[in-house]
Amino acid sequence: MLRRLLPLCLIALSAACRTPEDSRWIPVAPAGDRYCEIRRDGETVLPNGRLLTPYGNTVMVAPHPYGLVLSPDGSVAVTANSGISPISVSIIRNLLAAQPQVQQIPEGAQTDAGVLASVFMGLAISPDNQTLYVAGGQENKIFLFDLATGAKTGAIDCAVRTDTSDFTHGYIGDLVLSQDGKRIYAVDQIGFRMLTADTETRQLTGNVRTGRYPFGIALSPDGRQVFVANVGMYEYRWIPSFDPKRPAETALQYPPFAYGSQASVEGIHTDSLDVPGLGDPNVPESFSVWTIDLERQTVVSKVKTGFKVGDLIEGIPAVGGSSPNSLVATDDYVFVSNGNNDCISVINRHLGRVERNIMLTPDPRLRSLRGAIPFGLALSPDQRRLYVALAGLNAVGVIDVQKQELQGLIPAGWFPSKLQVTPDGKHLIVANAKGYGSGPNGGSAFTPGPEGSGVGNLMKGSVSIMPIPDDMKLSELTGQAIRNNFRFLPSGDPAFAERGPGHPVPLYAARQMKTPIRHIIFVSKENRTYDEVFGQLPGGKGEAALARFGENASFSSRDGSRRVEAATVMPNHLALARQFALADNFYVDSDHSADGHRWLSATYPNEWVESSVSAAYGGARTMRDSSRAPGNLAFEGASGAIYPEDYNEAGSMWEHLDRNGISFWNFGCGIMFAPHLSDNAAFKHGYAYAVNYPVPAPLFRNSSRIFPTYNMAIPDQFRVDKFIEEFEAKWIQGPDTMPQVLTVILGNDHGAGERPEAGYPFRESYMADNDLALGRLVEYISRTKYWASTMIVVTEDDAQGGVDHVDAHRSILMVISPWAKRGYTGHAHYSFGSIFKTFWHVLGLPYLNQYDAGASDLGDLFAPVPDFTPYTALPSDLRIFDPARAPGPEDPRFDRAALTEGPPLDDEEFLESEREE
Repeated sequence: MLRRLLPLCLIALSAACRTPEDSRWIPVAPAGDRYCEIRRDGETVLPNGRLLTPYGNTVMVAPHPYGLVLSPDGSVAVTANSGISPISVSIIRNLLAAQPQVQQIPEGAQTDAGVLASVFMGLAISPDNQTLYVAGGQENKIFLFDLATGAKTGAIDCAVRTDTSDFTHGYIGDLVLSQDGKRIYAVDQIGFRMLTADTETRQLTGNVRTGRYPFGIALSPDGRQVFVANVGMYEYRWIPSFDPKRPAETALQYPPFAYGSQASVEGIHTDSLDVPGLGDPNVPESFSVWTIDLERQTVVSKVKTGFKVGDLIEGIPAVGGSSPNSLVATDDYVFVSNGNNDCISVINRHLGRVERNIMLTPDPRLRSLRGAIPFGLALSPDQRRLYVALAGLNAVGVIDVQKQELQGLIPAGWFPSKLQVTPDGKHLIVANAKGYGSGPNGGSAFTPGPEGSGVGNLMKGSVSIMPIPDDMKLSELTGQAIRNNFRFLPSGDPAFAERGPGHPVPLYAARQMKTPIRHIIFVSKENRTYDEVFGQLPGGKGEAALARFGENASFSSRDGSRRVEAATVMPNHLALARQFALADNFYVDSDHSADGHRWLSATYPNEWVESSVSAAYGGARTMRDSSRAPGNLAFEGASGAIYPEDYNEAGSMWEHLDRNGISFWNFGCGIMFAPHLSDNAAFKHGYAYAVNYPVPAPLFRNSSRIFPTYNMAIPDQFRVDKFIEEFEAKWIQGPDTMPQVLTVILGNDHGAGERPEAGYPFRESYMADNDLALGRLVEYISRTKYWASTMIVVTEDDAQGGVDHVDAHRSILMVISPWAKRGYTGHAHYSFGSIFKTFWHVLGLPYLNQYDAGASDLGDLFAPVPDFTPYTALPSDLRIFDPARAPGPEDPRFDRAALTEGPPLDDEEFLESEREE
């Protein structure tokens, strides 16, 4: 049992704190140098470098099952799958048989709007095992199906308008059925309500206002109370002065205020600007559990769970809220999973307050680092054990209810979301939102199915059917779960033989450690895989046939009127890879831009982000100009920012740098909110803003006001022009010194439609533009006084724009520096956490979360002896991209019409067509 293992772990921890240095324990990725691989009969290697060995039997279902229910007799399980395609439910019959049967509704790879246009989490089965109730998401309905046949039998319309309320638009999520099956209680996430529906008349009978973005719901054992978990922080509003008919004149060119500032609380009210304030983040409506008396249809209790915003947690003020998301109740307690705090809050029902928090740290060597992401909860029939889906650890936590402490871990699939215990208490049923991962989405050994090659479609979910382990077996499984996620090596291990005193990347983070690297430039790009750019390079594990942006490429325009033969599309990427260091075993943790840009800020997405992003990319975008729903500005899908609802407890990279005294300046990253206006209002600024979303305070203060964010009509050449202009003014000609960290977005490798009149005659033209921009940036930096002490790290926010024969998440990672190994391709398994871990080691900072702590740093890509030779950018092939014919937005020749043409960030139709080429 885990509690019995703790003394041994504490001994290891005390050893880790002693001197000499070789007594330290260094966490590295369990994958070592293994490439991503799905092995259902062994160890699966995930993109984040962790291993997967699910316990019990596994059944595959459609992508992203974030809902799960068992039939009263325990013979059938149903998952609600809110992936891109299909939006569906999966009915698993003969659940405990050796080979359960799975029925998909609707059948096939594509969503059938006539059967089920939307689904989100909420499921229930009638006491007679005949009727399945399915929450309909943005359809604002609860759908009914015959459980035996899967046939749709009707729907309950949840839309209603009265003199005092308007629930015309809603987003129906989690739900629960009364014990007699006569009433459904469900949450409307954007309506901020709990609704009651009569299952016999199929009519609404009540609506009760809840807190912000109600996410989870549970019924008391006596059926008299409902408990609702509110996962939101703020209620967002359009800026009143914004006119969608005149966006260029009325939208803001920069986000209105910093998170936590007086302006964010009170708003901005001047003669020229009126922006609504957001109020106090710790009001009862945010991050709370509300108790509703069902007979009176009134709220009788509002309890804040976990830690509040601003609470000191080991000396660090909590940046984000607790993110309470799932609940289960006994006669005396309500247990609540807090996704951001890695704890279970125990609410005493009689006293109406939190009695204690059960912490879920998997290993004391991780200290207070978060990342377990507790999600779904389930009680054993005898109420002696509480099971929690630890989505961040790919495991189920087992809690002793009487002792209220963690007993152990059971390995599950990737990102376990919801779980149930069979009525006899002998089996645990776990829905794993990401299953075994995506696997490859291209190459000679890949045959695409009807779902296509998009990563969101390939991320099949799974259901684990686990025999409940006894204490001895649980102890064994606990060790396996920890080894799957974290590998600790002593600093004297042979794996670190090259990491002597002269190595530029310290083996661990300590301010007293010396390194010649004093400046970091972090460049993020958009959507590319390793194979499509570097698949031809002999030193890496590539498939040359997929290198459409490499050397000797031939391609035509879409209409066939233009053609290029034997071209090098991205010469600077290839030259930089050959001159500096490249990784061929690097993977993005993200599936899309919405989660990708969160990862790029060192923020791991919590359960709210993961589930809402999947739903949004599946079509569940709730924004309607006419909607009066208070949570209307949710589920907007693609964006390039973090939102207060998913702020981690310790915050993002921006807070981490700021509170540790590290100077930084940002060029375009982290401020691209949806709903955005990048296609029609921003011009030279990239994005424009019409909603009162706040920006992390350090980022608000330290971001360029002249550098454009994402907008495919703006050439990356213009972005580099602005980067050089500001760099020269501030840190070459000006009195200031270059900050220790610069973040830069160069996003035109996202690609867009052909615009020959604007300098983009082919889709490949955008890649060539991006390539030249990166080459120019490196050339410029390598000729400044800062080159000798600088490292440039280049990566992508996600890999969904291309295909790869190893894994759909494999992407680009380049290290460019005098201290990089020359002409070297590294094979160690890296992820986003590896990048940030390297930053913290160089800067002497502590780890921020379990993802950077548990990754391998990039030390293998660096050398102890520098080469200060500057880089000279290679010109683009003028047949593909002529920068003279692609003017920036300050040029009168700029193609302003293209600002209304898109594509928007992560347009799936465009990306699918691009992958098929």
